[in-house]
Amino acid sequence: MDRLFIDVKSLAQIIKEFLRALGQKHTYNIFKNWYCLFGIMWGIPIPIVTIGIDFYSSRIPVTLSHIIKIMLANPLHFFFFLHPIFFGIVFGAMGTVRYNKQQKIEELDRVKSNFLSMVSHELRTPLTTIQGYISFLLTEKTGTINQKQRECLKISGESADLLNHLIEELLDLSKIECGGFKVHLARVDMLEVVHKAVASLQVYAAQQEVRLENNLPKDLPPVWADQERILQVMTNLLGNAIKFNRKGGVVDITASGPRKEKVAFSVSDTGMGIPEDKLDMIFDKFYQVDSSGKRKYGGCGLGLAISKSIIELHGGKVRAESKIGIGSKFHFELLNATLAPRP
Repeated sequence: MDRLFIDVKSLAQIIKEFLRALGQKHTYNIFKNWYCLFGIMWGIPIPIVTIGIDFYSSRIPVTLSHIIKIMLANPLHFFFFLHPIFFGIVFGAMGTVRYNKQQKIEELDRVKSNFLSMVSHELRTPLTTIQGYISFLLTEKTGTINQKQRECLKISGESADLLNHLIEELLDLSKIECGGFKVHLARVDMLEVVHKAVASLQVYAAQQEVRLENNLPKDLPPVWADQERILQVMTNLLGNAIKFNRKGGVVDITASGPRKEKVAFSVSDTGMGIPEDKLDMIFDKFYQVDSSGKRKYGGCGLGLAISKSIIELHGGKVRAESKIGIGSKFHFELLNATLAPRP
């Protein structure tokens, strides 16, 4: 009974939206609403076929006078001649409903982006103060602190750093969604970028008992990239590979195609793997493979979504492959700066 009620309510809403669309100019605008034009084109064959059948059966030549004569003899043809208009209106209304929904979605996205940006900026100011005071207390300029107090301050500092990272991701997401996220391409040495990313994560990898292996070829050519943003991508991919690895596991960084127009980079791990039906969703915003309240791993599911956007702004693509219990491998491409022109 509840199911029937939901269906009837949904149907009533659809009818209401359709009727509202009939009163909007967009429904009848064949230049802006391609649904309307498609409906007209869809309906044109109907009067042609129906009157053509009459001509074929009566064996008379096709002339304007004969068309008028057949239509007067069989008024049903007037109904068929209205089909292009009828289909144009129906399809046009469907196009308007879709257009209205798209407008609402875009407006909600703008509101969400503005909200994320505002909240992120408001959080950043007090967080900077907290980080400053933690660092200041650790210098012991206000007095000596014991080992227990130092450990507490260190944990607080690490938590503040994590929160700052999440805020940075929210700000990046806000910029991406409003079109304000830019990359500045130049010749970049990926050996240097990967070295920086590995160095920044060595302590974390050691804590997780994971080994980082940089197997990039020494003759790797420079690529067209924004060094800061590509470092962000590499750090995200390596951080995930460490986080979702097993103790004693390995993270491997490789590259292929150094003599081709595009250089393909890969980051692989020996972790738990990702279910095949989830591979298409891991690059979605806020998506977590384990979204339960008791999930083991932290984060808000923005790292891969932001990394995907950055790679696409470079004119490349990012993809993942994985096997449960064996590990995952992430691939992305960048243009070879020695063979491809600067995009």
